[in-house]
Amino acid sequence: MTTTTVQTETAAGVTHRNASRSADDRTGQPKVCFYGVFGVQNLGNECTLQAILHNLRERLPNADVHAVCYRPEDTILRHNIPAVAICSESRTGGPGTQRSGRLRRLMRILFQRIPGEIAHWWRAVQGLRGTSLVIMTGTGMITDYITTPFGYPYDIFMWTLVSRLAGSRVRFVGVGVGPIYNPLSRMFIRGALSLADLRSYRDEFSRIRIAKAGFDSSKDYVFPDLAFSLPEELFSRCSVRTRSKLTVGLGIMDHRDVHLHPTAEEQEAAYIAYREKMCDFISWLVNHGYGIRILQGDSRYDVITRADVRKRLEERGIRYDDAGIVDEDTKTVEELLAQLAQVDLIVSPRFHNLLLGLMFEVPGVSISYDPKNDALQEGIGLGQYRQSLLELDVHKLIEQFTDLEARRTEIKPMIRRRAAEYRELLNQEYDLVFGDLYAARS
Repeated sequence: MTTTTVQTETAAGVTHRNASRSADDRTGQPKVCFYGVFGVQNLGNECTLQAILHNLRERLPNADVHAVCYRPEDTILRHNIPAVAICSESRTGGPGTQRSGRLRRLMRILFQRIPGEIAHWWRAVQGLRGTSLVIMTGTGMITDYITTPFGYPYDIFMWTLVSRLAGSRVRFVGVGVGPIYNPLSRMFIRGALSLADLRSYRDEFSRIRIAKAGFDSSKDYVFPDLAFSLPEELFSRCSVRTRSKLTVGLGIMDHRDVHLHPTAEEQEAAYIAYREKMCDFISWLVNHGYGIRILQGDSRYDVITRADVRKRLEERGIRYDDAGIVDEDTKTVEELLAQLAQVDLIVSPRFHNLLLGLMFEVPGVSISYDPKNDALQEGIGLGQYRQSLLELDVHKLIEQFTDLEARRTEIKPMIRRRAAEYRELLNQEYDLVFGDLYAARS
């Protein structure tokens, strides 16, 4: 095996990886790089990497693996693989507001950001030399929903291009496609996709959405979300305690769409409306004797909404200790799975709250902020149990919830059967993605 060391270069803010290529050449083990929105404490993204890493190692246990992500230090600790940063440090720093500030900004662009970006491209090409395959991995990055064209779209284009310049193949695997608002974003994304020799989407909606953005996806693949291929032992070792009352896993999130609500006032108003409706639903659950476990999907952002909801419920006279509401921090996928093992039904806007619950045969109601949730529910056979986050109707939610509760026993076999089908389909996808690597190794 190759001896690999990882070090952090403080001045550049980029984690670099130095490896002995000669050792890899002797062993013939392939080098695989996973690119994605990892390290930002979004547990859905982390379980995506966890799933594809597991399946690569099942097929090629000695493959030399590393990652390109936004927080390399988190990825190194969480997944025990070397990692480098997607962005150069020269891209940080906010614009000035005064004339002198604008001048400083111009000087910074000319003499810091542009040279820094060129150097970053050069380091990226050199770092990918000898890499057999770069996998652009799920993680909701084909969008400018929460960014600009020079966020996710530019980063994807840059790394696909430098991968090809370094002689690596590029494959988009299990990606979802979000809203793409800016024409420049569409140009970057189309350019990136065109450089790949294989593309697969996690649902048909994503394939159609990218076609509407001007990219011909007619020959591309559609497979289930990669998280359905997480190792089964992760779920089997989660203990399920006997519960005295039916427990609901309730996901909440800080959802603010700058494109639908351009001003801060509009965003805040939409957020407050959503929060109040969730408090109304929680109040109903408490009054009807259900146990409640608050679920977290993003360790950075959901914590804000969790605190807001708790404060608002206390103002209404509902205290968590008295009402039996469990609200715990969740930092890892394993911790989230342990929580999901303790619930009977799920109500959540978080895609992977719902998906991972299905792996325990726990059905859920989706409060959808994106069509990916709708596609998940439709695919598993629960399409009638969803509604839009922005148009959330609490009375309808209660009706959906009570109907799902009444049917949950008969629904479980359908979920089990569908999840098994998805796992087999993902085995086929991994054979497509990695097949030439282990065929060459043989």
